[in-house]
Formats: sequence, C-alpha cells, structure tokens
Amino acid sequence: MVSNEVGVVWATLSKYLEYMQKGSLVHLIRGSKGHKTVQVPNKILLNNLNLFAILCAKPDIGALRESFFVSMLEHKYQVHYHNQGDFLIDDKFIVEIGGKSKDSKQIEGLDYAYLALDNIEFGYGNAIPLWLFGFIY
Repeated sequence: MVSNEVGVVWATLSKYLEYMQKGSLVHLIRGSKGHKTVQVPNKILLNNLNLFAILCAKPDIGALRESFFVSMLEHKYQVHYHNQGDFLIDDKFIVEIGGKSKDSKQIEGLDYAYLALDNIEFGYGNAIPLWLFGFIY
C-alpha cells in the first residue's frame, strides 16, 4: 500500500494528497459513482506536464500522456477511472490512452469507447489524436 511505502498512516497521506490536488500539483483519479468507490485514488497523476521535468529524471511516457489528457479535460468534464479503459468521461465515454501502435483490444465491445493516441496526425475509426484534446482546454 502507498501509505506503507511513504511511511505514514493512510489518513495522513489522504489529507496530503487532497492538499496537493487543491494546490494543483496532482490529479487524483477515482472511480465514478456507479462503480465501487473507495478512499484510495485509482490513479495519481502530476497536474502539470512541466512538473515531470522538475521531479522526474526520466518521466514515463504513459504518465505524461495520461496527465496531458486529464489536464485538458478536467476543467469541463468529469474524469473518472475505468477498469477496462484508462478513463471514463462524464459517465459515458471510455478512453484508452496510448502510442500509435496501441490497438483497441482492451476496449473492444464497449459502447462509446475510444483510443486517444500519441504520435498520430489524424484520426481513424475510434482513434483520436491525443494532441487534439489540447483544443478542449
């Protein structure tokens, strides 16, 4: 558990994380109301991509992509964790984030499921270029 690794009890760590979210340092992604929701966030992402340059010697490309996506949508839409895709937007749209070689096996058979792919210039099928989400902000 994260609190054991940090060396504090969960109640204290939970408060720290909430303060970090209020201070625009992190995004805490939890399940939607329709899913089992627990106190522990399903994903913790840095709020601003510039923080990766300061805090991470070698940032994970997946975390960069997901942080960008959430940063662009959170101002206008509800962003929740989804167990098959990466995110559930407004309790309707399921989005899986990845690079250009990511396939749709993970979200196959789901209604309103899309891929947000990095390193593609134009969309095709249910794939949307990740950079286009920057226009939502």
